[in-house]
Amino acid sequence: MYWEMLGQAAQGLKDVDLLAVVQRCHPDTLRQLRWANGKLKESSTQILIS
Repeated sequence: MYWEMLGQAAQGLKDVDLLAVVQRCHPDTLRQLRWANGKLKESSTQILIS
């Protein structure tokens, strides 16, 4: 969510350097979130019934 907000601010301010950082880092963050969510789903049943 923060990357989205930062990207909107960069666009509004026409800050090309900040926008470049957002465009470079945001996909990595999404990939990490998907991985963490998958791990949570994978292990939550085992954790809850152990």
